Amino acid sequence: MGDFSSPAAKEQALKAARAAAKAEHWSIAASQFEAVYAEEQTPELNRELVDSLYHNEQYLRAEQYAAEMDAAYLSSQADFNLRLVVALKNRQFIFAREFCALSAAADWRDQGLSQIIQAEDESRTTLATTQRLLAKQFAHLGDVSFGEQRQRLEQARQLPLKEFMQSVQYLLVDPFLHPLIRATLLEELLRLRVKATVKLQWLDEQMYTIDTADLQPVNASRAAAGIRSYFQEDLGQRDPMMAANAQQTVTLQLMMLYPFIDKVVTQPTSWARLVAGEDLPPEVTADEKNDMIAWQQRLNRFMAELFGPLNGENAEKP
Repeated sequence: MGDFSSPAAKEQALKAARAAAKAEHWSIAASQFEAVYAEEQTPELNRELVDSLYHNEQYLRAEQYAAEMDAAYLSSQADFNLRLVVALKNRQFIFAREFCALSAAADWRDQGLSQIIQAEDESRTTLATTQRLLAKQFAHLGDVSFGEQRQRLEQARQLPLKEFMQSVQYLLVDPFLHPLIRATLLEELLRLRVKATVKLQWLDEQMYTIDTADLQPVNASRAAAGIRSYFQEDLGQRDPMMAANAQQTVTLQLMMLYPFIDKVVTQPTSWARLVAGEDLPPEVTADEKNDMIAWQQRLNRFMAELFGPLNGENAEKP
């Protein structure tokens, strides 16, 4: 979009963009910042571009650019406020709450949450019909393909927290929900730092009670650390390509086992070896090996459901 012939030309365009912004000629500023940003993506340029787009009421484009560099908006209260108001103009209520929950946002959290609550309350009045439809579609994720589940989940992030949580609690006990979506919902609760007790129907078809305050990231599990160590320090040294491919598979497996990863993956190195097609150490018993194989085959069936929609194929349930 920019294609400046020299650094001086780019510098001149940036100077013109900043002059336009100072004069509150927001359409001109946004266009010129966008041209410069296409050539050089820096946090400062991102903020200037987003600010211009926001003032020019191009809220969706502002959100799209801001989402490329969320961390750039945590260095000052003014930057934080800009990111928050852009998100709220796009009704990204769940993201906004997750943004406020970040440790770097602690000084501005209370003020941010007040803004979010006010925006949520207003949306319940102005968008009541839309929100009812979003909530209804969200609560019935298990009825549709994985690709549609992902799409509805993204749309549901425009729901206020109360309505979002009502659907999440229903979904966590839905036996037809794909385990990767279930894990994604749990991770949402982790990022939101909500304090709640939820019921969860897990892969073993048993019902569990989860205190959301006890949730930890997938990578915090003992199994994830052990597998990562094996791929980096052992297999990665011998066959980097194999290690990278196996790591991709395991990442999905651990997500689907969340939040009870360590309950299943009790021997991380052997689990990783099995995924990579390597021989297991002699101390692994036949029963232990068979148990790992059974779990991995089960997870592979769920993964097969993923690759259809991810590759644009028909993803309907058999």
